[in-house]
Amino acid sequence: MSNANAKPEGFLNNGKWGVRLPYLTLLLFGSLYLVMVFCNHYFFRTWTYDYGSYNFAFYDFAHFRVSECPQYIPGMTFLQDHVSFTLMLFMPLYWSLAWITGTYTLSVIQTMFILLGGLALYRLIEYKTSSRLLSWLALLQYLTLYGRWASFCSACNLAIVAASVVPVFLYFFEKKKYLPAGLSLLFLFLAREDIPLWTAFIGLFLFITHFKDRHLRIASVLVILSSILWFVFTFRVVIPLLENEVKQYALFEYKALGANPSEAFLFILQHPLKCIALLFNNPTGQGIYDRVKIEFFYVYLVCGGFLLFYRPRYLLLFIPLVMKKMYNDVPIRWSIESYYSIEVVTLLPIAVFLIISEIRGRLARQIIIALVCTGSLGMTVFKLAEKGRPLNYVDTNFAFYKCAMYRADYDVKKVHRHLRLIPTSVSVSSSGTLNSHLAFRPKDYYFPRVDDAEYIAVIKDRDTWPLYREDFREAVQKYELSENWEIVIDDYPLLILRRLQ
Repeated sequence: MSNANAKPEGFLNNGKWGVRLPYLTLLLFGSLYLVMVFCNHYFFRTWTYDYGSYNFAFYDFAHFRVSECPQYIPGMTFLQDHVSFTLMLFMPLYWSLAWITGTYTLSVIQTMFILLGGLALYRLIEYKTSSRLLSWLALLQYLTLYGRWASFCSACNLAIVAASVVPVFLYFFEKKKYLPAGLSLLFLFLAREDIPLWTAFIGLFLFITHFKDRHLRIASVLVILSSILWFVFTFRVVIPLLENEVKQYALFEYKALGANPSEAFLFILQHPLKCIALLFNNPTGQGIYDRVKIEFFYVYLVCGGFLLFYRPRYLLLFIPLVMKKMYNDVPIRWSIESYYSIEVVTLLPIAVFLIISEIRGRLARQIIIALVCTGSLGMTVFKLAEKGRPLNYVDTNFAFYKCAMYRADYDVKKVHRHLRLIPTSVSVSSSGTLNSHLAFRPKDYYFPRVDDAEYIAVIKDRDTWPLYREDFREAVQKYELSENWEIVIDDYPLLILRRLQ
């Protein structure tokens, strides 16, 4: 990122309003985000995957254990799903916050990370451009792009937390504060097994941008080398150590490229035209997914992505993200829905507004600012209101402007009161939307898995996945009629059973 010598623009560069506005903006959106995550959890719109398993692992690690994760298949631990040590790093936060915030804690932590990333982004743009206006507009875009709202479909996800730390790393790197930059990079390495591939491209971008600065050039090379070494170490050493006869690593879901990262890399080198076509094509043969990839590209091009072609080096920040999305076997991951665009949403404002600061000519710069702001706001409003999105993903979890966000069609308060009757020391088997509320205990199985559970808690007729409704009813009825179980609560829609000794 080149140092911009932009002349201060607008009233934001003068007086106390310019200093306070970013904090007021973060406070406003942070409050809204917290209202959303609290409502989603309170009204039982958080699920076993991922929030139930995350909450269990958070509790388990905080108690200095790496146990079998009861939400997964028997014998499988949390680390065998994702090679992530982030929740271990959060152990002190469990003991300092969970006694107040309970199973809402991870959502609160994630929100704090989102705001931290926004503050770092603001400081980075301000440092590079000397313009509080550009910094504030970048912050607004970071907080309001459609992918930010859609990410609240997932109560908590490692990708959201990790993406929020990237602006922190970039800010410290640009300020030549190498110790906090190195710690931020280490946090990213520990967050997910695939992130070092992204940071290697970030390092390459920084190397090109700062080629004339000897210290930053060396630091960029270290970022690239450490990223590659960590990536290789994770896949060659750590993952094989975590695998067992029950669970093999299965998150390399790129069958179109190969069976493992090495095969994928060779395929990309040998078949570049096929790889380019695959960025836009739907290889599943199912017509419902034909527009999913195209939607992603036009949404973020309108939101300022077109400027990346004006300064092509910024494309390096997004190449691994786009490849990871579009080459994946699962169509939802191509989309703008859920958290599957969160890395792009986090980095795009940085790239867009740094590029704008490099545009010479005040009129041209103002026109581009107007286009980016109008396009971003218009696209976000359109996608929030639109009913014709290709996948039309459920929007209840982020539609803060709808009454449905703040209510349910059954007595939620009563359900919470009944759930408190289950002792925290006993093992439980629970259905999807209850699981994350009951996960702070030694075992919280995902019904219909029961094993040695002492209690069963299910929401009847409406919370049946992964079973079909009729199969779910049969599974529940089996325990209702069993002489080994007694009914504690049968107050529709909640059923609680207790195992007889």
